[in-house]
Amino acid sequence: MSIKKKIKIAVLSILGITLVLFAVLVHHIANARPIENANIQISRIDFDQPFDSLSTIQIKEKLHSIQGVKSDIIVKNNVVVYFHDNTVADSKKVFDELMTKGDYKAQRFILPATMANNQVCPVMKKDSFKYKFSKWVQKHF
Repeated sequence: MSIKKKIKIAVLSILGITLVLFAVLVHHIANARPIENANIQISRIDFDQPFDSLSTIQIKEKLHSIQGVKSDIIVKNNVVVYFHDNTVADSKKVFDELMTKGDYKAQRFILPATMANNQVCPVMKKDSFKYKFSKWVQKHF
């Protein structure tokens, strides 16, 4: 076998593998399902004093009783972080309802306006080639 024939086989193999991988990528992007938890939001409440073990359990139970709050509730020191379905209840509604269930000195954490406009996804930048290519494939397939 001559060197030219070996080079030709290698180039065609690399080209074929690249074409197959590109087809798999396009198929994957075109058939991607929408995110199932797109309505889940994370919120935070800052309390004046830290919780002990009994008050931690009580605050979790009270938050669980509010409609729209998910099972993931994190209580650490004087901060409560919880997940909620924003189509059922927003953070203000959850905060107000929690305050009616107990006598707490707390405030709802509100994201500063300077941070609110920041891009949330660290992977995809809207002006990148990957993002534009993905949008093009989703639009055409």
